[in-house]
Amino acid sequence: MLEKGFTVPELLQPALPPAVSWFPLPPGWIYLGFILLAVLLIAFFFLFARWRRNLWRRQAQALLKKTHNADNWLTLIKRILLTHQPRSQISRERLPGQLLQHVPVDEDLRQQLSARYCQPDNQLDESDNSRLRTQLSRWIKELPHV
Repeated sequence: MLEKGFTVPELLQPALPPAVSWFPLPPGWIYLGFILLAVLLIAFFFLFARWRRNLWRRQAQALLKKTHNADNWLTLIKRILLTHQPRSQISRERLPGQLLQHVPVDEDLRQQLSARYCQPDNQLDESDNSRLRTQLSRWIKELPHV
């Protein structure tokens, strides 16, 4: 029956071939990886550039909390307008009423800022300051990206 030296193969745990290696990958996967990496780098570059372009917006929001008199409010408004409009156009508008035409604030606040600009008593009430702060904050958020 069985000759000497002949062994019966193990049937319970047969010998399996070696596992397939993940490396080296086919060239298509390598190309796909490079393309995905390039797309991610380009997207990161655009997001970073947009973040840098909106530095003025973050600085203006920070200055809103510190400003308390009419001169400082108008200086801030003029700086914001200079980021969106040509300097030649903004420099022609010397009166506060002309600058405030471009800003969506209440009419009484507009009159107070115009009347108190470059005056010895140029402080606004705290309620007026808070109203102006919220209106300018909303205006800054609605301005288009530069």
